[in-house]
Amino acid sequence: MLITGSNGLLGQKLVKALSINERFKCIATAKGINRLQKQEGYQFESLDITDASAIKRIFTKYMPDVVIHTAAMTNVDACETEREQATLLNTHAVGFLIDALKELKAGNTSYNPHLIHLSTDFIFDGTHGPLDENATPNPLSHYARTKLEAENLVMQSDIQWSIARTVLVYGVVDQMSRSNIVLWVKQSLEQGKTIKVVDDQYRTPTLAEDLADGCIRIAERRALGIYNISGDAFL
Repeated sequence: MLITGSNGLLGQKLVKALSINERFKCIATAKGINRLQKQEGYQFESLDITDASAIKRIFTKYMPDVVIHTAAMTNVDACETEREQATLLNTHAVGFLIDALKELKAGNTSYNPHLIHLSTDFIFDGTHGPLDENATPNPLSHYARTKLEAENLVMQSDIQWSIARTVLVYGVVDQMSRSNIVLWVKQSLEQGKTIKVVDDQYRTPTLAEDLADGCIRIAERRALGIYNISGDAFL
């Protein structure tokens, strides 16, 4: 099983879980250095998902049965100001992954890869909810549009696919490139700061370990289609 974005919160949780899962050999990939150097039981490859040739090289080397694609540009505000980069990372890169898997599949009829793509509740406009997997998307931000376009690429591909949509992922790992709601609240309280939050939204925050478990279950069962995965607390 190959993970993209293994340096991220979900990616690190997946690697930790898979490194002790005897059913899968885990290949962790991320841009830059590995943040899980103390973890054993997996292999790491540096991979820029915007480099189509690098993707083909890594995929050809390992021939992954399952690819869990977690890498993305997820800062909504940054996606608005850096639209080309957001589109490249969130949409075009997904196309590169699909193309690499399709090329390998075409050259080996016994190869049947499964792509599990991570998506977001932001593809909906938030006017109604909770929503099921059949709800009609209505993205309002550039980030949301790039993620919905990626979903469409996945659904239109002729490889086995699953889409895991999630909500406000939180958790703690040893090394993080950005904060999340739990760390923000913790740090604010430790510093004696007043916490200000919106009061016109409801979310179902998702523990990263639970999301990782859901993705692994999808892989184990080869459960195809769309899955909304979130916590059960309605906040």
